[in-house]
Amino acid sequence: MKGRILVTGFEPFGGDDVNPSGDVLSVLDGAEISGYSIVTALLPVEWGTVKSRLEALIDEVQPVVILSLGLAAGRSEVSVEKVAINYTSESKDNAGVIPVERMIIPGAPDGYFATLPAEDIVEGVKAAGIPARLSLSAGAYLCNYVFYCAAHLAKQSGGKTRVGFIHIPATPEMVAKRKNSIPSMDLSRIKRAVEISLITTVKSFQNVGDKEGF
Repeated sequence: MKGRILVTGFEPFGGDDVNPSGDVLSVLDGAEISGYSIVTALLPVEWGTVKSRLEALIDEVQPVVILSLGLAAGRSEVSVEKVAINYTSESKDNAGVIPVERMIIPGAPDGYFATLPAEDIVEGVKAAGIPARLSLSAGAYLCNYVFYCAAHLAKQSGGKTRVGFIHIPATPEMVAKRKNSIPSMDLSRIKRAVEISLITTVKSFQNVGDKEGF
């Protein structure tokens, strides 16, 4: 085994009883891409616990890649995020908590760019016939929070771990339970988009002769 890839998703939130970012994990866990083993983990939608959970996972898995997934209900395509910001919204989590501190990590950089090949991932997903786009805003809820924390932790540990975040649409089953119609994408296409994202990422650092320590 060349190394481990950590893929995270979230538990349901906001009144939904499912979250495709978490549902897709079961079909990825234990899979292998070009000698790299995939480890998956479900994260809580809680401001007070998600960072420590992420830190523990990184310590345990020692991943060479961290790809986090999150639901963006209302978006019609796979959104590959380019940047994470050091800021939180005043939005309740699943525990009913609203963060007091606006900065995720006071004194840390205002933002971090994804270190996965975001543009190449978008093109690869689109080439497979799956709608995708580059996104310049991961929001300010827990998706951005996890993205920023992962990027910061990677930077603090030497910057060799590649980090990225992908927002995925709601599934048709979720939309069917809503009063108002929103765009959707079936779970099989979401899974394929994530697989392409990981394959593209692995190819990107293999193409430079493992110079980044992979």
